[in-house]
Amino acid sequence: MSVNYKDTIQLPKTDFPMRGNLPENEPKMIAGWEKDQVYQKMLEGRGHKFVMPDGPPYANGNLHLGHVLNKVLKDIVIKYKNLSGKKAAFIPGWDCHGLPIELAVTKTLGKKRHELSDEDIRQLCRKEALKWVDVQKEQFRRLGVLADWENPYLTLQPDYEAEEIRVLAEILDNCILVRGEKPVYWCPALQTALAAAEVEYHDHKSPSIYVKFFVEKPVGILSGLDKPVAFVIWTTTPWTLPANYAIALHPEFTYGIYDDGKEYLILAQDLKESVEKASGLSFKEIKTFKGCEFEKMSARHPFMNRDSLIVLGEHVTLEAGTGCVHTAPGHGLDDYQMGLKYNLPISSPVDPAGKYTAEVPEYQGVSIWQANPMIVDQLVASGHMLAHGEVTHSYPHNPRSKTPLIFRATPQWFIKMDDDKYNLRQMALSAIENDIEFIPKWGAQRLIGMLSNSPDWCVSRQRLWGVPIPVFYCEKCEEPLVDSKLMGKIADEMESSKKGIDAYYSQPAAHWTQGYKCSKCKHTEFRKGKDILDVWFDSGVCHTAVQKQRKELAFPADIYLEGSDQHRGWFQTSLTSSLAANGQSPYKALITHGFVNDSQGYKMSKSKGNVIDPAEVIKKHGAEILRLWVAYEDYGQDVNISNEMFLRITETYRRIRNTMRF
Repeated sequence: MSVNYKDTIQLPKTDFPMRGNLPENEPKMIAGWEKDQVYQKMLEGRGHKFVMPDGPPYANGNLHLGHVLNKVLKDIVIKYKNLSGKKAAFIPGWDCHGLPIELAVTKTLGKKRHELSDEDIRQLCRKEALKWVDVQKEQFRRLGVLADWENPYLTLQPDYEAEEIRVLAEILDNCILVRGEKPVYWCPALQTALAAAEVEYHDHKSPSIYVKFFVEKPVGILSGLDKPVAFVIWTTTPWTLPANYAIALHPEFTYGIYDDGKEYLILAQDLKESVEKASGLSFKEIKTFKGCEFEKMSARHPFMNRDSLIVLGEHVTLEAGTGCVHTAPGHGLDDYQMGLKYNLPISSPVDPAGKYTAEVPEYQGVSIWQANPMIVDQLVASGHMLAHGEVTHSYPHNPRSKTPLIFRATPQWFIKMDDDKYNLRQMALSAIENDIEFIPKWGAQRLIGMLSNSPDWCVSRQRLWGVPIPVFYCEKCEEPLVDSKLMGKIADEMESSKKGIDAYYSQPAAHWTQGYKCSKCKHTEFRKGKDILDVWFDSGVCHTAVQKQRKELAFPADIYLEGSDQHRGWFQTSLTSSLAANGQSPYKALITHGFVNDSQGYKMSKSKGNVIDPAEVIKKHGAEILRLWVAYEDYGQDVNISNEMFLRITETYRRIRNTMRF
């Protein structure tokens, strides 16, 4: 019996034209989907929700292949879940505040920047962000991604900004939002603090110096020595020496007193040979002692008119240096802890631009980077330098300005990780262990590694374009007025007025603080704080500002799906902010994909000339080729791509298409 297949199966001619011609036909197909409301119909009559929020891309540039990998993976999940009977909505989002947008506006304005008010700058930043939201939205649509494109969430929307303030108020009520003057990553180039999650490490050339701190009045185990005696410290940051107030030794390490021929030097026994190599000298061991036997002795600072205290710390290692650690409590986290333990000054005599203040008269107004060689020369001339050279090492940089960072003690707002009553670190590690599934499994250890040693989260930034930290300061004594009910009042007006952050900035402090008194001096006049929230806090509170507000979504989400860099970014800040506010993880599972590299496995960069623009691939081959590439790859590891590989994928597409036509 013969069968006429044309009578049996009728396929619309537009589905499979004789030639694929994807660059020309795909836009027509996408326009048809939008006209027929395919996304909305896909959700109709579905059962239980499946929730996957969109980790918001940053609104400042055209899409790259990493965006393609991420969005297409999400699109595959959403379509599969809907075809499986779930109701899986996809609400796209964008991260719209922050430094890169503000820098782009400032760069465009040039000298005209100084003619404009802060409000003018914020409006230009808003315009800049919205411009890129529109650009990226069309580029994502062109990829064939089905989503509620007409109703995305933006972190600059008034209702989102208001929810962000409410989350901050909840964290305050849990008593883990605190103000402190402690060392944070600071960018002198852009004059703002950064959180640990924002920092990148690059090779950097620094001075390597061994400096003698002489003991003026040897006592106890040092008494009776017939030559001058000095503790030897090692540092790669000579500019921090003016802030030195102590030398840290490990209590259990063995330290030797060594004769170099003219002086006695104190350093760790296990580091003797490396110091001999660096200095070109030979040391004769005279005596040895445990580090704990030197505690609370003092040595004279090489050029500041004061003594440095000998303190004990478990952070001291034998990996490099001398075992006697230069300690400047205002310029390092371990140093800061030593300062608290021994009641040392938390001194940071450096201004926001990285220049010395009047606390160091000899170098006042000098940049710390310019001061490094000047301090080296001074130590050589005074006889305090044992050895000096240069070292290339991994050093923290601002990924935005590409400039080196410093640790600088400034008043900032922090979310505490290790509070006695509300221990955020323990809560996070417990959630990772018990409540969250990881795909691939290695994601768990990566996130544990990030959270196990993370410092308190510095959430304040010294910029204009962002959600304000609604704190007021007494005009008389500078005591902060920080109140969760006041934050709630501000959030309500931000939302009801539909003005968002402009509602806060446009009103004088008295509008908000009427009826309040300073808790310290009872004064009733306040000024508004100028700090804004870290943009990672912005995107992190998507769990409340979107998941809990959009009826299509829910809390907690079934999955978050992002790249492996988000273990130190959105994965971490979403978990931390959610636990800090309401004690619950915002997601049940994390799916992690790798980075996109070139065919040799190298990171793509314009300077290397190995960047592939997805727009060019679409123009030449069609978006379906990009989608097929994503579907083919093992997303659990880094993926490689080249133009030659796209040609092979195009041939694969033709075979699939012709099979379906047949």
